[in-house]
Amino acid sequence: MTDRSFERANDESRARLTRLIATLTPSQLAVDLGGGWTVAAALAHMGFWDRWQAARWTEMLAGRWSAQDESVVAAEQLANVALDAYLSGIAPVGIAALALDAATKLDALAAGVPDATVDAIEGTPSAYLLHRHRHRGEHLDQIERALGVAAPTAVDRDFVARNAASRQRLASIVERLRESDMALLTEEGGWTVAQALAHVAFWDRSTAARWRVAQAGAAEGKSLDPFQIPYSLLDGLNPPLAEMVDAWSGRLGLAIGREALDAAAAVDAIIESLADSLPASVIAEKPNLVGRWAHREAHIAQLERALAAGRPAAAPVDRSFDGRNEASLARLREFLGGLSAADLAQSSGEGSWTVGQTLGHLAFWDRFLASRWRSAVAAGPGEQPTFLPHELADLINDSLPATWLAFASSSPEAAIAEAVEAAQAVDHLIAGLPETATVEAVLADRPALLDRSIHRLEHLEEMEKAIALHRG
Repeated sequence: MTDRSFERANDESRARLTRLIATLTPSQLAVDLGGGWTVAAALAHMGFWDRWQAARWTEMLAGRWSAQDESVVAAEQLANVALDAYLSGIAPVGIAALALDAATKLDALAAGVPDATVDAIEGTPSAYLLHRHRHRGEHLDQIERALGVAAPTAVDRDFVARNAASRQRLASIVERLRESDMALLTEEGGWTVAQALAHVAFWDRSTAARWRVAQAGAAEGKSLDPFQIPYSLLDGLNPPLAEMVDAWSGRLGLAIGREALDAAAAVDAIIESLADSLPASVIAEKPNLVGRWAHREAHIAQLERALAAGRPAAAPVDRSFDGRNEASLARLREFLGGLSAADLAQSSGEGSWTVGQTLGHLAFWDRFLASRWRSAVAAGPGEQPTFLPHELADLINDSLPATWLAFASSSPEAAIAEAVEAAQAVDHLIAGLPETATVEAVLADRPALLDRSIHRLEHLEEMEKAIALHRG
């Protein structure tokens, strides 16, 4: 996978440049950095070379210039020497803005470079074309030392991962909610489950709205800083909100849970998209606007306690399909163990597939289902394997028999082994599905996605009859 970490490093160095120039005074621009350079000269130097590299990228992306030009580095060193006198004599007015503009345009170009080009340049002498933060950082260090500016401290941005984890935990609750759960009390004399979910949804929606307002303000040159609602107002908002939800809960039902999940996903997406550009002051001073997990987790804990205390013990999930899968796999193994190449060529009936084609059909759908279950588990609690329209399944079955026949004809042993391995793999995956898997829902609507014996035995019986007729 292509390493594009240079993009974040470039963004961080540009943000650092933005913070610096926002505080520079005319007298600071004239501060001597040594070697005949002033702060303004260093900014001019940074801006010139960012513009120069942006021009190079424009040419390279248009296919008019290769990054691997051996004379470039030497020429740039000579240009540095020749430019020094001019950069030192430039009037400081507007220099900082030009440097920031150059950095912004260059970083945008670098972020759009194709992965293949990144891979070709990384680790070579031309890697500086991607890692503009290195050159920028050297001169920012120089300027900040001269001005006595404290070095930037690393900002902890683990709120992105924590937000995602709390959202997954909320999803695991919503996925198993029942209508009767909505009236359970989350604590003695407190809110119901419905009220708690609506409360979480409301404040995530409110926070998302404030971030959007802050984004609009930042586009007009304001700081990226969403307004905060004073704590003294919260006590006036939360009780009437809970009362309204209580009145609406009969109409909304389980939809409240989905609304809470959608609200969490929306605000988390905004925060994640802004994570690398958030001012450290906002992260430190307004943690609830950034780390939604803290508010969410407090109510999730209440919800889990309410469900544990208020629900009768759940009946165990019927997993008898595991036994049927195991038995049908044993029968398949036994049947295939006695087949020859001639057997695989036998038809299951007039106009039907051969035994070899049927094995290919079984193996294909077992492999496909295993992939769908893996994707569902990776997507999180409550996710089911993707739905496949019958029309599409029919098209697949119409188009693949020739492939299955060719495979079985050219390598009967491999076709038999693949049918067994595919069945064994999907049965093993199904038997090991996590507790959060939607077993009950799938059994109710699409049992063959769990009970592979349904599909397997249907074709086994066809093949067994075909072989029995062939052998007389």
